[in-house]
Amino acid sequence: MKTEKIFQIFSLLVCIFALPFFVVSAADPIAKVSKAIILPDDCKHPDGMTINPVTGDIILAVPTIGDKGSAWLLKIDANDNVERYFELPAHPETGRVTPLGISFGPDGNLYVADSQCLGGNPNHKSRILRVIHRGGKPSRAEVIVTGITQANGLEIHGNKIYVAETQIDPAIVEMPMTSGVFEFDISEFNGFRKDKLLPIHVQPYGKDRHFIFSFKTTDADRKGAQKVGANGIGLSKDGTLYVANFGDKEIIEVKLRNGGRIVSHRNIGIAKSGLNESVDGLKVCPKGYIFFADYVGNAVLASNPRNGRTVIIAKNKTNPNADEKKNGAFDRCSEVCLRGDKLYVANIDLEDNSKPHTISVVDLKDINFDELLK
Repeated sequence: MKTEKIFQIFSLLVCIFALPFFVVSAADPIAKVSKAIILPDDCKHPDGMTINPVTGDIILAVPTIGDKGSAWLLKIDANDNVERYFELPAHPETGRVTPLGISFGPDGNLYVADSQCLGGNPNHKSRILRVIHRGGKPSRAEVIVTGITQANGLEIHGNKIYVAETQIDPAIVEMPMTSGVFEFDISEFNGFRKDKLLPIHVQPYGKDRHFIFSFKTTDADRKGAQKVGANGIGLSKDGTLYVANFGDKEIIEVKLRNGGRIVSHRNIGIAKSGLNESVDGLKVCPKGYIFFADYVGNAVLASNPRNGRTVIIAKNKTNPNADEKKNGAFDRCSEVCLRGDKLYVANIDLEDNSKPHTISVVDLKDINFDELLK
């Protein structure tokens, strides 16, 4: 009996002293960046990425932030070579174009969120653009939606386009702040609409019928220092919507019926892990795991929405020097893109803007996410 008691006490002590080591190990990155893709010198703020479903190329949006003029979409081919893909014309009033979220639709055209707020004008000047493709190649751009405050993440499921509205009020507001999601149907942009040519102009402050979901951001533990709401958007195979709540370090899962009706929504619980400092651009893999960029923490992570289990894939210090960036170091990463067993990470670098401007590449082929996120 005494021996059994001693064994029980010993087992308890082992559990108590072992627990911190498990917690610490969960915060260790599980991979290292394998390389950097160097971008042209004038492409200094890479952000949104999507896969061309026909060619397999990555299309990359490079917004003009702080500068006037047009902006480029770049192409990253299967061998990670970079080419210029299409030049987006500037807004006729602001003189800027700031593409963030991008995605191909089932019609073969490319849809682009133009965040004029990030470009310097918050007064409902943000838009959705459509790059018309002919024979699989971009031919021209047209404006299909106007009146948005800060268009950000953009994803498409079926004929539905989902766009994050990072803030509904153009003013700098006190926390909590409201943001949310627009939903449009591609059929709305086919030709004429009530005898008027496109674009659709949305009503402000979340009052438009296309504005289907809103939430509050408090950033309570940082006293409102991160005044950023809805950001990245991802969609699972079944159409479940995942929305980044940047300031609250959380991801919101939204179940939808046809017509944009909300069935349910919830935080998936990644903030409880304490591993991330924000949630920026995100993508959902075929298995349903969410890969996302942590702009504030300068890291990329993966999370299982079914249980909130989260791991850091890779992370490094902020403001790396030129040599470190040439070797793949993150520099305020804002977006991720999965292609095969590689994770591509856009380094938007809104603080320093120093060369080289890069996309970091992380090799995931030897990582068992089923085991890590179970």
